[in-house]
Amino acid sequence: MSDDHAPPPKPLRERLGPIDGHPVTSHPDLDHLTPHQRALRLAVIREFKAKKIKKFVERQVSHVNTHIQVGEGIRFLFDEHGRPPANAPLEDIVWQRQQIEYQIKWFEAVLTELQSTLVRVREIEDQALDYLAARPADE
Repeated sequence: MSDDHAPPPKPLRERLGPIDGHPVTSHPDLDHLTPHQRALRLAVIREFKAKKIKKFVERQVSHVNTHIQVGEGIRFLFDEHGRPPANAPLEDIVWQRQQIEYQIKWFEAVLTELQSTLVRVREIEDQALDYLAARPADE
């Protein structure tokens, strides 16, 4: 039988503790952190922001899907070649073009943001791999 009341083993490294500074202002004093702790903190912040962006994009994609469904719903208004009827108002055609241009700009902005996030994630990955490669094997 094992002793259920045995103390837990001592940690091999210092625990990551709270950061000194004023918690309300979110301006912590980072001078007391080791470079490894700073890197971990930045990685967590970037991961949080990436998840936030992902949720935003998911919501926007649902809006785009709604627009596609609306487009499918009014497709019967056009002929087999996709042309509007001869008496369609010019304002409606201009508005539709503006909406498509807006969606293209929105997708370009999302693409740029995702590319930026990918670059940051790759940098973190490279730094982590470099850190692991530089560590002695006995740690």
